[in-house]
Amino acid sequence: MQEVEFKLRGKVIRMARQMKDVRPRDFAKTVDIEPDYLCKIEREQRSLSIWNEIRILRGLRQLGVTDEQIWAIQMIVEHDEGKFDE
Repeated sequence: MQEVEFKLRGKVIRMARQMKDVRPRDFAKTVDIEPDYLCKIEREQRSLSIWNEIRILRGLRQLGVTDEQIWAIQMIVEHDEGKFDE
């Protein structure tokens, strides 16, 4: 069986943040990341370091986003990009 590694994506961060109706600037302050840098991460113009991934996951959990919701959003994003098409 193939092991799947979870990699948090910028599009997922944006959708989860928007789901909780939180502005980028407010979320950036919560996770201690510059707002412009967060926006670049969400647009997937900048890579996400492991430390920032941890910060962002903690911040999303503080907003009440569950791991299951993050996983579901990830699946929606990947499906939308055609990763499940045969």
